Amino acid sequence: MAEQGDITVVGADSHFEGKLTFERTAKINGKFDGTITGKGELQVSQNALCKADVQAGAVSVDGRIEGNVQAGDTVRLNGSGVVKGDINAAKMVMQEGASFYGMCAVGPDAAQGRPKPVSPPQPQEGKDDNKK
Repeated sequence: MAEQGDITVVGADSHFEGKLTFERTAKINGKFDGTITGKGELQVSQNALCKADVQAGAVSVDGRIEGNVQAGDTVRLNGSGVVKGDINAAKMVMQEGASFYGMCAVGPDAAQGRPKPVSPPQPQEGKDDNKK
């Protein structure tokens, strides 16, 4: 891995296995297998393959992620981006051409990793649905 200013980079000709943690920005240009945790933005470049569970402030996908994604802010699936896994995020943007295979929870509670449970509909008083 190399650092470019405040960006940690896994190069296009690299294959990294293990745990990646970062503070500001991390960019995957090659292949990564493991787990990724960061406070800033994870960028997965076109032609990159990331087989990992990801937890970050924001995630931008032009390549491919195979694993679950948790973002405190936005998950952005750009036109060539693919995610195979579940997404939990405060916001999600999906461009035409992007692919997503999994379950998704979006909103403030989802970003905190605790989507609100779905309550069954409550019967309304004064309505009789059994009339003939």
